Amino acid sequence: MIFLKCMVLFWITLISTNLKAQDYTGISYGTEPRQFLDIYIAPSNCPTPVYFNAHPNGGTTSMPSSITDSLINNGISIISWESVPNINNAQDILTGWNDAEIMFNWVKANTSTYNLDTNNFIIGGSSRGTILSWKEAHRNDPGIKGLYMYNALPSGAWGDSTLWYPPNDVTPQSPSIFFVYKREPGCSSDSINPDIHDPNYGIIIQNRYNDLGIMGKDTLIHSIGNSSNTDRYQFLLEFALSVIDPCFQANIESEESNLQKIDIYPNPSNDIFNIEFNSNTKQDIDLRIHNLLGELIFSESLKDFNGDYNRSIDLSKYPNAIYILQLNTKNGMLNKKLVLEK
Repeated sequence: MIFLKCMVLFWITLISTNLKAQDYTGISYGTEPRQFLDIYIAPSNCPTPVYFNAHPNGGTTSMPSSITDSLINNGISIISWESVPNINNAQDILTGWNDAEIMFNWVKANTSTYNLDTNNFIIGGSSRGTILSWKEAHRNDPGIKGLYMYNALPSGAWGDSTLWYPPNDVTPQSPSIFFVYKREPGCSSDSINPDIHDPNYGIIIQNRYNDLGIMGKDTLIHSIGNSSNTDRYQFLLEFALSVIDPCFQANIESEESNLQKIDIYPNPSNDIFNIEFNSNTKQDIDLRIHNLLGELIFSESLKDFNGDYNRSIDLSKYPNAIYILQLNTKNGMLNKKLVLEK
C-alpha cells in the first residue's frame, strides 16, 4: 500500500486556466439531452488509449489545456462525458450509473470512427464523477487498466449501504487505482472547516485491495491543497503511462522532437536499461528518469547534441516499479515506460 503526503514537485508545470478546444463537442451517446460527451483526439495511425473524465458537482465537460495537451501529445485521447450534472439523491446515482454503462457501450461501438483502443482505458473523475464512474470501472473489463480519481468517493457515497458500499465492488481483478485528495485524513470531522472529501474513504478502498492480496496497485496522495501545486491532474500522465502503452504516430518522433530510432532494452529489466536514439539535428536534449510520484532518480543534459546516443543506466538500487523516461527538446517531450522487475 502506498500512502503518501504530497510533496512539492518542481518539475511539474502549474495548471493553466486555458481550455483546449475539443475535436468533437456535444456528441450524443444516448437519447436524453444530458447524455453527451466531448472527444479530444490524439493523432495516431493506430488506435489510441482513452482517458475518461467525469466532472464534480457543478462542473462541465471542459478541461484545462495543460492536461489535455499533455495527454494528447503522449498518444492518449480523452473523452469527457456528461450525465446528471449534480448528485443530490440516490436516484441521481442510479441514473448516473446507467448513463455510464450506456456511454461506455457507445464508445466501444464507435471505436473505429474515432480511432480508440478498447484495450487501454483509464477511468477518471472528480468527486461526483468518481461516484458515477465507480460501478463501470469495476465490471472486471480487462480493457480498463486504471482509475485516476480526485477527491474520490465523498461522504455521500457511504450514506446508504443498502444502495451501495463501494468496497464491495473491488475484486482481485480490479484495476490499479491512484487517489488524489485536496485535504488531510479526518477532514470530514474538522470542527471548523469540515470537508466531505476525506482521504479516509480512499484508505478504506486501499484496505480492501490489501485484504484481497492485490498489493502495489493502490496509491493515495493527500493534502495537495497545502502544497505549492494544487493541480488535481498533476500525477495523471505518469500514472497513465505506467498502466498503458500509447501507440505513437509513426512520424511523431522524427517530425516533432527530431528524435529517431528510440530503443530501450531490455524492458522489463532487472537492473540495467540500454537507451538509444538518434538526433537528426543539433539540439539541446534533457533526459530524465523519475518514479510514478515524480521523484527524479536520473538526469542528463545534452547540449547541441547531434547523432547517435547510447547509454546504459543501472536502476538496480531502486525498488521494483514503473519508471518514466522523459526526453525533452525545445519542440516537445516524449515519455517512455521503464519496467524494473528483479
